[in-house]
Amino acid sequence: MKTHELKLDIKYFDDVKSGKKNFEIRKNDRDFQVGDILELKAWDNSLWQYAFKKKDGKWHSYGRLADTIKAKILNVVLADEYNNFQESVNGIPQSIKWANSYQETYIKTIKGVLKDYFSNDRLPDGYVILGIEVVK
Repeated sequence: MKTHELKLDIKYFDDVKSGKKNFEIRKNDRDFQVGDILELKAWDNSLWQYAFKKKDGKWHSYGRLADTIKAKILNVVLADEYNNFQESVNGIPQSIKWANSYQETYIKTIKGVLKDYFSNDRLPDGYVILGIEVVK
């Protein structure tokens, strides 16, 4: 089991922290494995700095201070597997195991994230979808 320190866009931080967004889309340059821990640090993409929330509920950036979430990898879905799946339950690849039962919501959220970062609904080669669960 490895621990991977990664940046997490503040746009998604609260949804990951609450469990609403229970996946990460990442380049598979770290050989992610089930059971690995992600140490996700809040990152303000507009300022290219780490970020933290003050009691006022607003994001602030200052050096390397960052709110952090730890999450365990539950499953790893490769780009080919995601992009080329056969028809399955609700049009979702059988290999994607979610922490709860709102699969249709998550597949829409995944497609939204893909459009935000890659301008299409396909996962680029070399990327993975990591099913995650926040841990203490």
